[in-house]
Amino acid sequence: MFNYLFNDSYNSPIEENTSFTKGAVGSYLINMDKAIERLNIVLPAIEKLGFPVQRIAAVDGRSLGDRLDFVDKETYKDYFKMYPELGTIGCSLSHEKALREFLKSENEFAIIFEDDVEFDADKLRDAVENVIYHKELWDVIGLELIHHGMPIKVAKDFVGYLTNVKDAGCYLLNRYAARQYLQKFYPIKMPFDHYYTATWEFDIKFFGIEPRIVKQRGLPSQIKISATPNKIRTLSVLIKNAWFNIKREIINFVYNIMVYTNTH
Repeated sequence: MFNYLFNDSYNSPIEENTSFTKGAVGSYLINMDKAIERLNIVLPAIEKLGFPVQRIAAVDGRSLGDRLDFVDKETYKDYFKMYPELGTIGCSLSHEKALREFLKSENEFAIIFEDDVEFDADKLRDAVENVIYHKELWDVIGLELIHHGMPIKVAKDFVGYLTNVKDAGCYLLNRYAARQYLQKFYPIKMPFDHYYTATWEFDIKFFGIEPRIVKQRGLPSQIKISATPNKIRTLSVLIKNAWFNIKREIINFVYNIMVYTNTH
């Protein structure tokens, strides 16, 4: 009923450690090699959380050149009224790297960070410990999100969302969710921050923390090559884009109502 955005199968194997330590949390920081200043600012806060940290060397999309046969450019265009930017594709590939490293680890959970976020480490650690106490209720906790989302309370301090939210600056997930994301990762049809919140596609339970405790620092983007991407406004693309957004909101609402009902 819900599957309509992505492929049903994945064409590359997933390397996974079949044993893991229950309750273990790993931190994975996505950071470009040249972004030393960002690393030096955010790393101390992540280390203060007390979970082991692994830096993930971010993929610079500009290094991809014309090697984009793994991107469904036409579907991307219909969804977002533009062709994919190299920087955005690099960002998605960086999150893929983080998910793969997590599954090769002995951690039961992962917190994946982009390097332009800020947070109070004590508050974030308390929130992570709280939701892990309720780990049977969720698969992913979005910790840095935009859009209101129409939150509905699930348990202490964490909520479900009835309308679309996005952004992937910081999120907590279990191994099942990581596996589900990787199974449908290719071809890339949208930016990762839109992809990972399409919960119905992956049969996962996605929640968030309210009030939100992680935010973007407002730094200049390192992935955007053009400040003003060329939007395509033909009638055909406008209709497809509108239908995509309407359909996504309806399915998102219905699916999340079902998830919320099943948690009570």
